[in-house]
Amino acid sequence: MKNITSAFFAALTGARDKGLVPRRFVWITGKDLASGAPASIGLWTGDDDINITVTSGVTGLPEARTYYGGLNLQVSPIPRTADLTIQTVTITIGQIAPAVQQLVRGYDLRLAPIEIHDMSFDTGTRLPSAAPEIAFLGIADGAPIKTPAVGQDGDIEISAISAAIAMLERTNPAKSSYEGQKRRSGDEFGLYSSTVANWQIPWGQK
Repeated sequence: MKNITSAFFAALTGARDKGLVPRRFVWITGKDLASGAPASIGLWTGDDDINITVTSGVTGLPEARTYYGGLNLQVSPIPRTADLTIQTVTITIGQIAPAVQQLVRGYDLRLAPIEIHDMSFDTGTRLPSAAPEIAFLGIADGAPIKTPAVGQDGDIEISAISAAIAMLERTNPAKSSYEGQKRRSGDEFGLYSSTVANWQIPWGQK
């Protein structure tokens, strides 16, 4: 069961009577193609840019971040499953805005960490009803750039998969070998591993 703050819970339970204005925040950390240094960009489903403090999904500490709005951002429903199947979340954004161009053309998004936060606004005051809640931690699994025909709309779809499940499904390509083991304090456990299969042991014979 997901733990949420009491203020966010109150906003959800009161949605039937007061209504709800949900918003989503997407934080993507890629590598700058020019310098190779980590670089992050925030996007959200609002109309204007916003500076807001969220809880980092990596450190668990509050961070002040800038999220760009007015990008026609859409985030697919986040699957909630009890098994280890890899679920995909699709992030769709328009490709005209400079922030989006910087993200997909200026950064390397291969396996880029992605954080998605949920938040709601109070329908009366139009202020945040609670601090954004972490909803998804994942990594980028693809970000193809589609060039539309003349007169048509173009967008970018970033596929994200759960980071935790992806790590559990990952196979280790490394193989055990004597050369690899002896680097650790002279470990000679694998000294005869390449020939032991051909040994003939004369049990009970002279």
